Amino acid sequence: MTNKVPGNESSTKRSLALSFYTFLSRILGLIRDHFMAVSFGTGMVASAFSVAYRLPNMFRNLLAEGTLSQSFMPIFSEYEKMGVMEARVMAGTVLSFLFLCLSLFVAFFWLFAAQFLPTLVGGTPEYGNLVVELSLVLFFLIMTASLSSIFMSISNSHHKYFVPSLSPIILNFSYLAVFFFVFPFYHEIKDRVFYLAYGIVCGGVLQLLVQGWFVYKNGFGPIFRLDFKHPAIKKIFKLMLPAALGGSFYQIGLLVDIFLANYIQNQNPGLGAVVSLDYSQRLVQLPTGIIGVALATTILPSLLKDLREGREENVPKEIADVLSFAFFLTLPASIGLAVLGETVLDSIYYGGRWDHLATLTAFFPLVFYSLAIPFYSINKVLVSSYYAFSDTKTPLRIQLISFVLSVVVSISLMFFLKHSAIALASALSAIVTSSLLLYYLKAHQVRIPFVTVGKRILKMVPALFGLFFWLLFSEWVIKPNLQNWGNNTLSLSYANLSRLSLSLSMVPAVILYFGIATYTGLSESEIIMGRFLRRWKQKKENK
Repeated sequence: MTNKVPGNESSTKRSLALSFYTFLSRILGLIRDHFMAVSFGTGMVASAFSVAYRLPNMFRNLLAEGTLSQSFMPIFSEYEKMGVMEARVMAGTVLSFLFLCLSLFVAFFWLFAAQFLPTLVGGTPEYGNLVVELSLVLFFLIMTASLSSIFMSISNSHHKYFVPSLSPIILNFSYLAVFFFVFPFYHEIKDRVFYLAYGIVCGGVLQLLVQGWFVYKNGFGPIFRLDFKHPAIKKIFKLMLPAALGGSFYQIGLLVDIFLANYIQNQNPGLGAVVSLDYSQRLVQLPTGIIGVALATTILPSLLKDLREGREENVPKEIADVLSFAFFLTLPASIGLAVLGETVLDSIYYGGRWDHLATLTAFFPLVFYSLAIPFYSINKVLVSSYYAFSDTKTPLRIQLISFVLSVVVSISLMFFLKHSAIALASALSAIVTSSLLLYYLKAHQVRIPFVTVGKRILKMVPALFGLFFWLLFSEWVIKPNLQNWGNNTLSLSYANLSRLSLSLSMVPAVILYFGIATYTGLSESEIIMGRFLRRWKQKKENK
C-alpha cells in the first residue's frame, strides 16, 4: 500500500465503509425497481416515466455525482488552508450563485418543454404529453440534487461519508413510501405515476435538508453571499466547464440512447425497448455504484492530500492499488450478471405487469452492459484522478471521442440488434474511455505500474474461473431441476423459484471466489477478509 502519514487510511480501505452504505442504498433501489416493474411494466406509462426521469437524472449525475462536486473539492481544500471562515464564505458564494443559475435553468425548461419534448420522443400525442407533464414535476430534482452535492462534497472533504451516503437512501425511501402508503388508494396507472413523481420530489427536498443540517452541525456551514466577483466563482466554473462538457457527453449519450430506444420502440410496437434498457442499466449500476462511485469518492480527497503535502510519489501506487481493487470486485459482478442475467431479471422484476417476455427483452442488453462493468467503475476512479490535478480538459476530449463512437456504433447496429445495439455500443465506449484515460495520465508524470497491476489481475484468474464454472453449473443444472421440483412439490411461484435459484447460485459463488482468492494470497481479498476477521476476533475477545 502507499506510504501514509499516521492516521491516514488508504482509499481502498475507506471505500469499504462507503461501499457498504452504497450497498444498502442499491438494495433499496432493487426493491424500488421491483415495485416499479410490477406496477408499470414496460408499456406507455412506464416508458414516459423513464424518459421524464432521465432528463433530471442526467443533470443530477452530471452535477451531483460528478463534475460539480469534484470540481468544488480541490478549490474548497485550497480555501480551507487559508482558514475555516474563508472556506465557509467560498462555499456559500458558490451555493448562492448555483441556486440563481439553477432557478433560471428550471424556469427555462418549464417554459419550453412542451415545445421540444414531444418532437424528441416521438410516438403518439398522448405519449408525448405524458412525458412533458411528468418532466415538469421531476425536473425540480436538478435543484435539490445539485445543491445537496455541494454539502456532500464539504462532508467528503473531511472524510465524513456516512451522512452523504444517506442521500440516495432517502430518495429510495421516498419511492417506497409512495408504493406502500399511496398506491393502495389509487388504482388508475396514470394517477399512480403522478403521485410517484411528487413523492420523489419530496424525497429530493428531504435530501437537501439532511445534508445541509449535517454540514452546519459540524461547523462547516456555508455563509451565503451572492458575490459575482468572488475568485472562487471564476475558478470553479473554469474547472467545471470542460468537466461538465466531458461528463455531458456521457450523459447526453445516455439521453441519445433513450431517444434511439424510443425510435426502435416506435418501429417495433410492443417491444418495450425504453424500459428494458433502463432496467438492465440499473442492474449494472448496482456494482458500478457500490464500487466505482465509492472508490472515486474516496480517492480524490486522498490524492489531493498527497499532492498538497508533497507526496507525489505516492500517486501512481495509490491509483494502481485502487484499480486492482476495482477489478477484484467488479470482474465477478460482470461474470455473474452475464451468466445469471435471466434469473436476476426474473428474481427482481417478475410479477404484475412484468412478464417473461419483458425479461427476454431486457436480457441481451443486460449481458452487453455487464461486459463493461469493470470499465464503468474504473472510469470514475480515473476521471477523479485527473480532477486531483485540476485537469478537466483531458477527460473532456476522451469523452467526446467515446460519445461519437457510441452513437456511431448504436446507429450502425440497431437495425440488426435492435435495442441491444445501444448496450453494446455503451460497453465498447467504456472500454475505449478507460484505455485513453490510462494512457494520458503520463501527461501528469503518473507512471502507473501496469506490469504490477497486470500480474495482480492474472492472480485473480483461478478465483474467477472457479466462480464462472460454478455459476454455469448452477444455471444449467441446478436451476432447471430446482424449478421442476419446486413447482411440483412446493407449489412455489415462478418469481420465488427464480429468487431461490439465484440465492443458491450466488451464495456459494461468493464463498468460492473469496475462498480461492484468500488461498492464493490475493492482497485485495486480505483487505476485505482481514477486516471481517479482526471484527470477529474482537467480538470473541469481548465475550
